[in-house]
Amino acid sequence: MSSTKYAQPLRLQPEASRILIGLLIAGHLGAIAVLFPLDLSLLIKITIAVVLLVSLVIALRKQPGRMGEGGVQTLTWQTDGVWVLETIGGEKMEASLHESTYVHPWLVVLNFRQENKRGLLTFTLAPDALDRETFRELRVRLKMAGNAEKGR
Repeated sequence: MSSTKYAQPLRLQPEASRILIGLLIAGHLGAIAVLFPLDLSLLIKITIAVVLLVSLVIALRKQPGRMGEGGVQTLTWQTDGVWVLETIGGEKMEASLHESTYVHPWLVVLNFRQENKRGLLTFTLAPDALDRETFRELRVRLKMAGNAEKGR
């Protein structure tokens, strides 16, 4: 999905998104609020509420601009279509963009596969995580790369 060549690499240094943080908090707290009218024992309600709070903390820590997924702070889409992910400690690793990447004007979900590693690294980016022009360029490049893949 990332085979289209460009003259300049695209460097992403996402910040924490107020939109995504707000949605995470509202969703988790909303789920907790729904628990109380349910006909469940108090112990079960408290257990579910604690699990939801732990889930919220984990999700917030994965937000770009904080620790980021896998400690990654910078994502660079090289001119040859390869992605380089750079961690907080300066370690660089190559990754390929997975076909399950999602592009929408209000949300981009980047899914990466690393060689010799199981699972995907996922980065969810709302428009406020990047400057406006970088977010637009990312969406355009992703759509162009996706169309190039379909044309094969």
